[in-house]
This record gives sequence, C-alpha cells and structure tokens, in this order.
Amino acid sequence: MDIRVRPARDAGEAAKFIAALNSHRTNHIGFCGEEEKEIRHTLENDFSDSGFGQSFFMAENEGSIVGAIGFDIDSDDGIAEVWGPFVSDHLPYKEVAMPLWSGAVQGLDSVRTFLFFVNEDNTDASAMAERLGGVHSGQHLILRAQTGAVPGGNQPAIPAEDRHLEAFSVLHDRAFPETYLSAEEIHDLMDDHHRLLVIPEGETGVKGYVYTEADTLHGEGSIEFLAVGENHRRQGLATKLLRAGLGELFRHEEIKEVRLTVGAENLTAIGLYKAAGFEQLHRMNAYRLERD
Repeated sequence: MDIRVRPARDAGEAAKFIAALNSHRTNHIGFCGEEEKEIRHTLENDFSDSGFGQSFFMAENEGSIVGAIGFDIDSDDGIAEVWGPFVSDHLPYKEVAMPLWSGAVQGLDSVRTFLFFVNEDNTDASAMAERLGGVHSGQHLILRAQTGAVPGGNQPAIPAEDRHLEAFSVLHDRAFPETYLSAEEIHDLMDDHHRLLVIPEGETGVKGYVYTEADTLHGEGSIEFLAVGENHRRQGLATKLLRAGLGELFRHEEIKEVRLTVGAENLTAIGLYKAAGFEQLHRMNAYRLERD
C-alpha cells in the first residue's frame, strides 16, 4: 500500500470516519464519543489547543481515506490525548496505523506525553501503543445509566437554598481541595442546567451534596461532584445522592443516558454506582507514552 498522510481538512469528514468505527468495541477509543454529530461538534469547537487543522490527520491510499488520528493537545502541559489510530476494517491495521502515526507526530514538537484510552477488545490499538513504548497505566470501566434504569422511591435530596450554602462550601472545600470548580463558582453557575442538590441536616446543615451539569444541546449530562460528610457515611447517602443526581439530569427529556469512568480496582465506587442504576459498558486500558 502507498499510505499518504495529510492534515484533515474537514471536521465532518473526520467525524463520519470515526463514528463508523468507534461504535464497535474492536475499534473503540474512549476519548472520542460515538455519535457523528457529537464528534463533529467537539472537533470544530473544543479540540486541541493547537486547533483541529493542526492536530488531526488522515491517511489515504489510492485517493481513499483509510485511517485517521487526532491529538487533543494541552499545550501548557505538553500532553496529548490520542484519538485513534482508526483504520478501515478491511485493511491490515499495522500497515496503515504505523505510517499514519509516524507522519502525524512529526509536527507535534510541543507534545512530550501521549495518552491512549483503548477498549480492551481493541487489541490492535493496544498492541500499537505497547509497540511504540507506551506503558500500561491502569484499567478503567465506563459505566452508563439510562432513562428508566434508575430505581425510584422518595429521595431526601432537595435543591440547595441560600441557607445551605455555607455548610456546602465547607464540605466541598474539604472533599475537593484545589479542584477545578470552587464552591463559590458552583454557586454562581446554579441555574436550570447546573443543579446543586443537598441532603439537609437541621435548618442550615448539609449531610451531603451532588452537583450536576446538563448539556441538553448534545443530550449529555454529568455528575461533577458528590460528597458526604464524615459523620454521615455508611448510611447509604451516597447512593441516594447519585440517584437524585441522575433523576435531576433525566428530568431533561433530551438526556437519555449518563456515563462516567471509574478505576477498575475501585470496587467500592463501582458497587456504589451499580446500586444507583449504572451498568458496565466498556472496560478500557490506559497507556502513557513519553517522548524521548
């Protein structure tokens, strides 16, 4: 084969190629998503500090697209999450993926670390990461909760009110010091799509809380933070907060499922999530490749 590597010119073209492959476990890469519309939106609006045109590459053979790879680059840290390599099913993976990798990374001088997040059934991509010198850095589960799969019943969590905010701030700062969203920032974000639910204690206290974000434009929801006070653990409150958070997200009819990632060795958290209505969707292998 005569593999030619070029920068991607069209996010729609790249999204269509990825979506056709990433819905199958044997091709699945965890960073990317599986819906063409979602992938395209990410590539056009939220992909790589270097921009889509400088970070995504296509492989062609005799004028046809046969492979794709992208690098979601954090330029401050010199780290890139690797989207792919994706290779057409009917072709030998290694014969396309290796020249695609070699051609793509030539211009990525600022990247020192490459991260791979590969489905355990995608043995081709795992073998390639290891062949390049990548070190296996962990195994993770992708869990999913769907509308209708969350147990019902009365939930003790209620929308946070001003009287709860001081106790919430203390708990949040203790549970997540130096995190990406402070208690004050969460408070400022609160609206119909950014919801803070608490299990109150007395008039102003908080036993635990959950903070959720709903992206109805793309039908996605996420549970960003959840914490239970030290004096209220082992009472099933975390499960109740998870269910309350899912119920809040599924209140938006556009959101059909919620996904999260957890370390495969974290059996306590996995049990908690499954009790709240999550099921296992994928088992993933993580690799870290340091550039010489």
